[in-house]
Amino acid sequence: MFRKALLLLSIPFSFLYFVIIFIRNILYNFNILRKYKINAKVISVGNITWGGTGKTPVAAFIADMLAKKSRRVSILIRGYGNDESELLPKLTSNVPVLVGRDRVKRGKEAIENHLSDTILLDDGFQYVRLRRDLDIVCIDASKPFGNGWVIPTGSLREGLYALKRGDIFLITKADLVSNKDKLEKLEKKLIAINRRAVIAKAIHRPLHFYEIQNEEKINISELQNGELVLVSAIGSPECFEKTILRLGLKINKHFIFRDHYAYTKEDIVNIEDYCRKNKLDRVVTTEKDAVKLRGLTGAGEGVKYLVLKVRLEIIENEDGFYNRLFGIYNS
Repeated sequence: MFRKALLLLSIPFSFLYFVIIFIRNILYNFNILRKYKINAKVISVGNITWGGTGKTPVAAFIADMLAKKSRRVSILIRGYGNDESELLPKLTSNVPVLVGRDRVKRGKEAIENHLSDTILLDDGFQYVRLRRDLDIVCIDASKPFGNGWVIPTGSLREGLYALKRGDIFLITKADLVSNKDKLEKLEKKLIAINRRAVIAKAIHRPLHFYEIQNEEKINISELQNGELVLVSAIGSPECFEKTILRLGLKINKHFIFRDHYAYTKEDIVNIEDYCRKNKLDRVVTTEKDAVKLRGLTGAGEGVKYLVLKVRLEIIENEDGFYNRLFGIYNS
């Protein structure tokens, strides 16, 4: 009842937010607010909802793909929460990551200091101040548009009209949706909004686990016996659970924190106390969480912290995705 009342109270704020964003976009569309162009190809990887679509692994994946084609790529991030600034260098191969709110300025720095010919905006769909050559929108297959409301009532960062700006719709976590009709309805909805966009599907394929401190590789089969404790501060903790369960592993408890949460030593003490009381010795987390947990773990006797290593894999319309991606260099 309280939750419903809170939701109703938030509706006027959602309406105000929607109007502000709508007017801002109109001002940019009519060049009343200036859009900047820099001397490099600009690719945005973003989403239309608040967190949980897996856009940072997508940005890392694209950066590596372009680097293999001899493109000099730099990734620009805003830097809130600081998760991505630490995670991206681990997911990419020697790709510079520049942090700052002013991504026009950071883009120029990347060109000057790193001789970049391609600028990749991580979480850049709403950053319309910088002109781009390609907009890739990541859409979570399990909950594509939340409850359909913009924040704070829902999780949408803009109205669905904004999807008209997209060039590629990458439906992520497609394997975590068992109802194929749901995926087909999502595709039809995207086509109805923006017919010119390429639609592709991707999954985050689990590869193995590794120990958080020494990064020693551990095969999935080694965890078949016993139960695991999960720890995560991500946009879609339920998808993390589904992935673990699909591997045939057992979950005893999942410690869930809000997205971008900064862990404390007290959190670790509580997690390890739970493990000891329940005779559990393996805590599993995500790569995004590992960058924040690494400095806090290690003191707990008998408790091992493991990280799930995943790799983005495009499972449908790979050719269409790459043709549109690499096609920007032909214009």
